[in-house]
Amino acid sequence: MDRLGTKLLAVLAGLGLAAVAGCGGEKRFTTEEFVDAINAEGAAVVLGPVISTNEDGVEIRSVTLSETEPSPTGAEGEVHGSGAVLVLDDAGEAREELARCETAPSLVCFRAANAILRFEDLFPEDQARITTALQSIATE
Repeated sequence: MDRLGTKLLAVLAGLGLAAVAGCGGEKRFTTEEFVDAINAEGAAVVLGPVISTNEDGVEIRSVTLSETEPSPTGAEGEVHGSGAVLVLDDAGEAREELARCETAPSLVCFRAANAILRFEDLFPEDQARITTALQSIATE
């Protein structure tokens, strides 16, 4: 093989390794890992019990937001938001679930890797807190 062919082969091999390294995909969370990760970034999500299981056997768990600051309405112990979390097999399934979730007018939906958070009745500051936490774990 001539020198140009050797260089070309080396470049192609390097590109192949870079492509494989980039194909590792997004992180895969368990439910507990996901909640721990976003809570480490300030989300203040409290994981509850399994509320149902979808047709694929994926557990849907309840979540609430713990109060980190006084409620905007001044009510003590007010639940800021109730919702659900589900962790799917991969990010592709999570993207599809996010698309379904976003069609529901009463839900605020979030995705990170293979995890989906769905909430009803979120205060804007809670939505901002969750968004910030998810952006933080996305850049890790």
